[in-house]
Order: sequence, then C-alpha cells, then structure tokens
Amino acid sequence: MNRQFWAILMLCLLFITGYNQFVVIPRERAAKQAAQAQLKQQEQAAQSVVKLAQDTASFVTKETNPTPKPEELFTLNLPQADVTFSSKGGGIKTYLFKDDLGDVDLTPYEGDGYFATLQGLDFTEYARTQNSLTLTGDIIPGLSVRKTYTFHENGLNHLSLSFHNKTAREVTLTDWKWNFGPGLATVKSEMKDNERESKAVYLVQESDKRKPTLETFEQKSKQPTLPWLWAGIENRYFLAVLIPQGWTPGPLNTERVKVGSQKKLFGLSEGEIKGPELKIAMKGETLAPGASLSYESDFYFGPKDYQLFMQLPYHFERSIEFGFFGALGKLARNVLEWFYSWTGNYGVAIILMTVLIQLILLRFTVIQLKSAAQMKKIQPEMKRIQEKYKGDPQSLNRETLNLYRKYNVNPLSGCLPLLIQLPIFLALFNALRTSWALHGAKFVGWITDLSSKDPYYILPILMGAVMFFQQRSSMPAGTDPAQAAMFKYMPLIFTLLFMNFPSGLVLYWLTNSLLTFAIQTVINRRLSKAN
Repeated sequence: MNRQFWAILMLCLLFITGYNQFVVIPRERAAKQAAQAQLKQQEQAAQSVVKLAQDTASFVTKETNPTPKPEELFTLNLPQADVTFSSKGGGIKTYLFKDDLGDVDLTPYEGDGYFATLQGLDFTEYARTQNSLTLTGDIIPGLSVRKTYTFHENGLNHLSLSFHNKTAREVTLTDWKWNFGPGLATVKSEMKDNERESKAVYLVQESDKRKPTLETFEQKSKQPTLPWLWAGIENRYFLAVLIPQGWTPGPLNTERVKVGSQKKLFGLSEGEIKGPELKIAMKGETLAPGASLSYESDFYFGPKDYQLFMQLPYHFERSIEFGFFGALGKLARNVLEWFYSWTGNYGVAIILMTVLIQLILLRFTVIQLKSAAQMKKIQPEMKRIQEKYKGDPQSLNRETLNLYRKYNVNPLSGCLPLLIQLPIFLALFNALRTSWALHGAKFVGWITDLSSKDPYYILPILMGAVMFFQQRSSMPAGTDPAQAAMFKYMPLIFTLLFMNFPSGLVLYWLTNSLLTFAIQTVINRRLSKAN
C-alpha cells in the first residue's frame, strides 16, 4: 500500500513539474517578452515623437493631432469662375465655371481637391486680392507653409508654395504630394461620355519631334522616361494641369476611383462611375535655420479653347484630340474660324466651309456621280450578261469588260472620290466634335448649342430624308435585292447614328448631302438629254 502511495505521489510530482516546466513557465516567459516588446515600442514611439518635434517637420496627421479642426472653405469670385479652396490641404475644392449655358461644377466629387498638398495640415486665409488668395499653415511651431493662387484673365495662372523655417535648428521635411482629382466633370451634354474621356495626362518633348507629345498615364503605366512639361487631368472640353517652374517633380501615381453612380441597362441596374486621381510625389528637402524653400508653378484650369491655346505658351493645344488626320482637322478649324470672323454665326460658317470643300472636290464628285449614273444605265445589259454566263466565270468576266469598254465605264472611278472624302470627313468629325468654340454657339431657332445634339432631331431627320432620295435616284433598276435593301435602310441607319452627334457635325453632313444631291440631279438630267 505504501509503495503504491509513493508511486502515485511520484507520478503526480513528475506531472506537476513537467506542467510547470513546459507549460506555465513558457507562458510566463512569452507574456514577459511581449510586455517588454510593447514597452520598448512605446518608448521608441515616444522618442520618435520627440525627435519629430525637435528636428524634423512631420505633416499633421490624425495620430499627432487627435482633435482635428473642422474644414473651412474660402471662396474667390472671379470673372471666369467661383473658386472655393479647402483648409484641408489648401486645394481647389470647387471650381464653378461660368459657362454661357449655365454654371458648371467641374469638381463635384469628394476628395482632397485640385493642387492639394500636405492634406493633414490645416490652412487658414492669410491674404487676398481681387484675383489672388494666400493660405498659410503651421507644420510645427516655427515651421510654416504658404500657398498663393493668382488668377489671370488669359487663363494662365500662377501657384506659389513656400516653406519657412523660423526655428533655430535644421528641419527636414517629409515626402509630400500634389493632388489632382478625383475626376473632372464637364458640361451636361458631355457627361454621358465623360468617364471614357477623363484621363490623367502629361506632356513630354521628344528629341526627334518638333512638337511635344501628350501621353496618357494609366494606373499601371511606367514612369515617363523624359522630364515632363506639365501634368494633370483632362476630358474632351476641359483641362487642369500644373506646370513646374524650375523644380523637379517626383514619380507620378494614378488610379481610377469611384466618383458616382449611374443607371445602366435601361435603368434596371446601377453601375459605378470612375474618374482618374493623379498624384505627383515630392521628396522632402532640408531647411537650414531661418531658410525658406519655394516651389513656383504656372497652372491652367478651364476649357480647351483652341484659339486661346494658340496664344499661350506650353502647347496646351496638344491636349485637343484631332485624330489621325490631325493636320486636316486643324486646317478645317482655321477655315471655320475665318468664316466665323466675318459671319458671326458658326452655323453659317459650317455651311460656307462645306460649300468650299464641295467646290474643291467638285471634279471628284462629278466623276463619282457620272460613274454611278453610267453604271445605272448599263445595269439592264449587265443583268442579261450575268444570266447568260451564270455558269461560265471566264466568259462572264470577258463580256463584262467588253461592256465597260463599250460605254467607257470605269467602276473604280466611283470609289476614288469616296477615298478622298473619307479623310476629310474624319478630320471634320474630330475638329467639330472637340471644338469648344461651338459650345453654346447658336445657329437658328431651336439650335442653341452646335456642340450638342439637336434637341428635336430635326437636322438628323432632314439629313436622312435627303440621303433617302439621293439613294433612290441613283439606284439602278434590277439591283440585287440584298443590295437594294442595304441602300434602302442606309439612310435610316445614318439617321439613327447621327441622332446624338453634335448638331454642328449633322449640319455639315446635311449641307454636304444637299449639295451632292443637287449636283447628282444636274448630271442625271444632262445625261438623259444626251441620250
């Protein structure tokens, strides 16, 4: 019995000893180490805070400023816009552009705002004039930052950002960023396409090119290999960019963020609207006691006015999309402006420009229409040949060529004018589609904005009707049913396609169709008299 007791006692002691050795003691040791690590981390954090307060400037964050001040707004009323600035980062929070058709809020989305810097810092108003506003903020006692926005009538504005170290010790700034966005809004008629048109861009000058190149910067894009001249955000009608003056910017970073939502699939579902947000990184510099550091920049925030851009430096006109046939588009834009200078009406200017283009291409148009009329004339004989030699391709080709020689018909002559007119149409399409001058430009009656669609669809319907009668008069008798159906429905397709096109472009196509129809009628009458 005693032996069993001692044996059980020994087992219990061994169990207790093992439990303490391998369970309790390791737990206590781990808890002690964790407590020591936490204490060390707190000590390091405390030392870091002390060091930041003594030697470096750390931009105020929620951690260092547990009771942030509420946001304040400062508004500057200008002839071209009402600009509101935020105390949080000193950026442009609202840019209310004064458009002829009604004010347009170009920055309606939540975010830091345009040209915001030091987003955790609270700015206050320091001074203002009729066209400028100066904001200031204290990073730490003795270290301040000042931002001055100065606006000019020509649209080329200036932004000065300066740091002032009034302490008795050297101060090193942390890295910081310029902010653009998120998103850039536009006029009501363009909002539907704005998500696709809004982009983060920068301009570079390549050594082998005479003019600089506009590049789009996407979320996964590589950094520019050349120093850029300016960078910012654009859409079809507006541009907001920063132009550094004598300082070197850091890397670019962009992402597309949600700026709103819209109904899709006939209103059955809701989808996100995303816009670009661009940030320009800046490396923190060291300021000696009593020293100051300034970053001077020009900036532009406003419409893509081609005529204005041609009078300003920095090649802002490169942001206007003229398409593949850009040279023709620019020429058409200049001709349009010339006609407008003495008519005072862009609609009349478009009509006169269309007449001029038709006069230049008259010879090719006549060749095309004569070829179409001759093909219509020989169509009955062509059909008989096709039926006669249906199973003999060689004889069919031989007799078809003989028929062409007999009536001196060249079927390719009808294609050449179309090939010549296609680049002109595409150039005009881009020139008129991106023309800010047409925005709010009145023509007659119901057409009060040549840059937006016809509100009553009168011009597209008239255009489709003219095309219908034109196709009807040129369609040969006995045309293949499939081909006839194509000709029959083409005016309808064009009408539906042009419904949402800018009315200025529809006016050009309508005028062009009317002139072509008139020339075709004259040619058909002369050919019928000759026969």
